[in-house]
Amino acid sequence: MLLVLLLLASAAPDAMVLIPAGEFVMGRTRLTADDKTNMRPHVLLDDRPDRTVWLEAYSLDTHEVTNRNYAEFVKATGHRAPYHWPPGEAEQDLPIFNVSWEEAGAYCKWAGKRLPTEAEWERAARGGLPGLDYPWGDKIDAKLARFNTPEGPVRTGSYPPNQFGLYDMAGNVSEWCSDWFERSYYTTGERRNPKGPAAGEYKVLRGGAFSDGPRRVTVFFRNWVRPNQRTPNVGFRCARSGP
Repeated sequence: MLLVLLLLASAAPDAMVLIPAGEFVMGRTRLTADDKTNMRPHVLLDDRPDRTVWLEAYSLDTHEVTNRNYAEFVKATGHRAPYHWPPGEAEQDLPIFNVSWEEAGAYCKWAGKRLPTEAEWERAARGGLPGLDYPWGDKIDAKLARFNTPEGPVRTGSYPPNQFGLYDMAGNVSEWCSDWFERSYYTTGERRNPKGPAAGEYKVLRGGAFSDGPRRVTVFFRNWVRPNQRTPNVGFRCARSGP
């Protein structure tokens, strides 16, 4: 097991990790005082109720897609480049950002992959450790993630990986998921391989970004934006079905 973790920790930025089939508890498992009052906006209670979800096996990129990765896609396909480009040499291994949901999906398709579902993203972020707030535990730690700073993202893999060997599952840049967002989906959605609502106005973001505070970089926080939005704190990583 130790050898496997060491191999994962040293994986190349374009490597993937297999997440085995199985179930996990999705969502925030702890109640807070705000849950029973109007002190916390109801829109922020969309991470409840927690629910048991079963997923088939899938693989997920160990790292967020980088400027270097995305440049290969742009060169090969002639796809439009992000408006802030070209990146300097020191920025090649920063996560890509200023890409829309459609552009992220186009990159994944070009790479023979796809965007992860919201459920796949959360199972992977938890690293097999149930009920925790962050990929590493219940206490926020600036030595383990890039958050709460105006200075932008850092090179992917700058912080230790979680137990699945995945980097930056908290902070750095928020990550696009394939799902449409619906606030009450945890109450009404499927429990086996959930893929989100059939339609919607917003797409799900997960993981939080360098610009977010501690509450927004938890494994269960749900954010959402319009799919055509391009911002300097949103990027992505890719998934692939099956082993």
